[in-house]
Amino acid sequence: MRQALTIILPLLAPALIYIWLKSRGTGSFRIAAKDAPWVWLAGAGVVLAAVVLSVWGLTSGGPTESTYKPAVFKDGQVVPGEVVPKGEKQP
Repeated sequence: MRQALTIILPLLAPALIYIWLKSRGTGSFRIAAKDAPWVWLAGAGVVLAAVVLSVWGLTSGGPTESTYKPAVFKDGQVVPGEVVPKGEKQP
């Protein structure tokens, strides 16, 4: 689901919006898709996907001073990894 929202949707959004708006004027989805400026729409999709991925990468994650505690196998269970903020004791 994350890949769909952060990569596929921004890549396709300009083309889908253009074709939807154009088909409302022409009345035909097929004519709107045939006459679409595909190179410009693909370029706009790549730029939009790059912006979304950049913003997501810069705004997500733990604080820079925290420490990552990797996943471990303990008592027959996998204990997932976690980000431990600075100043907290690591078990």
